[in-house]
Amino acid sequence: MSEKRVTSLEKLLAVNGGAYRTSGANSVFFHLYTGARFAPVKAERRNFTVGLLLDAPRGGARDKSGKKRAEYWEHSKRLQRGCLVALVLISPGRFRVFLGTIISTGVDIGESAKADANTIQLRISFFDAEIALMALRRVPISTSTSTYAVLLDNNIMFESIYPFLRTLQEAEPTSIPFPNIISYSGPLETLPVGLPRYARVPWFRYNLQCLARPGLNVPNLDVNDETSVALARHNLVNSSDLDPSQAEALIGALTREVSLVQGCVLCSPLKPTSHCNVLSPPGTGKVREFPTRDNVLKFSYQEKSFTGKEILRVLFSSNIKPIGGCEVTIQRLL
Repeated sequence: MSEKRVTSLEKLLAVNGGAYRTSGANSVFFHLYTGARFAPVKAERRNFTVGLLLDAPRGGARDKSGKKRAEYWEHSKRLQRGCLVALVLISPGRFRVFLGTIISTGVDIGESAKADANTIQLRISFFDAEIALMALRRVPISTSTSTYAVLLDNNIMFESIYPFLRTLQEAEPTSIPFPNIISYSGPLETLPVGLPRYARVPWFRYNLQCLARPGLNVPNLDVNDETSVALARHNLVNSSDLDPSQAEALIGALTREVSLVQGCVLCSPLKPTSHCNVLSPPGTGKVREFPTRDNVLKFSYQEKSFTGKEILRVLFSSNIKPIGGCEVTIQRLL
């Protein structure tokens, strides 16, 4: 009889937590913290916050020196204030998830780590009042290998996605941005992605001359004309600083409602549903100023993301001014 295969999640539970990751098109990444149990509830200005005791993760968080443990949390990007977290309660035949945001700062967690190398404490504001009642009653939530609680953190800043979640909750189904893309259930390879709405206007042209090397010319791009698109690819390779793959990425981004270059979401301004490009990864960007006809806009992008910068240059030169950037990586938690 073959032995039961131990999953990656079971391995993490056995060593008191750590980073869980998978690979592939639907990759998953989150930090898992074990041994969750309630600490006293505290009344804040707006609501109650629940205190949680957790097993300290391996590494610097368990250093022999209390001072170094505190410094670890003071400078760590894990369990940051404002992050969306999920408390998962597991018991025989039952599985419950409670979402909330972290109230504690890194300094607060560091202070709790000074007293015990194996335990940290933080405070969370949960959306569901049921978990606060459980904490008030000090219900045991981690008692055995079959009844336990874990905390999942994916470093998602709740305030950065709250406007989007609120819009999904309040907007009429017909007004949700990119409804055909959000609700698509088939393979991504077969997902139909149309032209940006503003690019469908007959007179609209992208200004590509801003990418031309001195003394050379790159004609404007009409995305509704296949010949114009083909010429743009050719001219960008021969008359700009873009190589063939970069030129292809730029043309692909300008001719699709949604395109993915690297990490962070950028939407255009004419309508919220007009255009969405994805640029530099969070936390690695640099602020640059881009002059436009009306004012000077500041936007964050990765210094090494040359293609992303050139896409922004074309958008601004064509009077398509971004309305915002979202520095957040959204992954599936479960």
